[in-house]
Amino acid sequence: MPRFHLLLRVAAGLGLASCMALPALADSPVAVTFQANNPWTQEVGSVDRRDASHDYSVDVAAGKTLQVNLVTRDPNVFFKVRDETHGKQLVDTYQTGATTWSSPNPTATSYTIHVYVDPYAMERGEEAKYALQIGHYGPEDMQTATTAVTFQQGNPWVQEVGAMDAQATSHDYTVAIAAGNALQINLITRTPGLHFKVANQVDGTQLVDTASTGTATWSTSAATATTYTIHVYVDPAAVPPGKNAQYALQIGQYPAQAAGAAATPAPAGTQAPATGVPASAGTAGG
Repeated sequence: MPRFHLLLRVAAGLGLASCMALPALADSPVAVTFQANNPWTQEVGSVDRRDASHDYSVDVAAGKTLQVNLVTRDPNVFFKVRDETHGKQLVDTYQTGATTWSSPNPTATSYTIHVYVDPYAMERGEEAKYALQIGHYGPEDMQTATTAVTFQQGNPWVQEVGAMDAQATSHDYTVAIAAGNALQINLITRTPGLHFKVANQVDGTQLVDTASTGTATWSTSAATATTYTIHVYVDPAAVPPGKNAQYALQIGQYPAQAAGAAATPAPAGTQAPATGVPASAGTAGG
């Protein structure tokens, strides 16, 4: 074969090999959106040896904090965050070992969140699933939810059931107590870092914090009609990303002289009791 034609064939072969070695173009980033009145959203995906990364773009308004939580059972999945507005790489959890990250935003900023896995750490055919929790919140989004407690006629007990996570870490309950009545509160939970405080709304006095007392029940008598705020809260460190802390809050009011009233059962069908709480209540999960 003439040398000129041989060189053409070799060059063509090298060109084909180069084309075959080019990586596939990355997918366009997923544009993250939030529902009205909800500062949090979640993106679910998976990575493997061939599809080793996914990008998410999120715009955060001035005055908001961006928070990213990565929930996965695979220790080889990580994320990076890049500030596209200012052209800065901010974090790589491969280096930090963290699964959560946050940053305040004095000005409006656009970010790219790059979720990835080292393909060489994956077995052939192995798939790593993940959930990416993305929050953008300001002071107005962190206000504590409040529930006004009411009692049914003839029943001195009411039970409120709820759950908290690393983003929603508290809930307030307000209860009006008539003069001469006693207030009793029982908190049932399996999460050690979940507690309650009680404050008198009339004079602002804080009456108890069970994180300090180490108890799950508390009572007082009201000489005059007053309203109390029961602040149920959890230490965020006690609730890993993707998990929640469930609880049941039992609230009773009865004439202070009726010493046995504290043992009156809560309404039928509620969750069921730890020691010293109404007999028909149940243990809250968590």
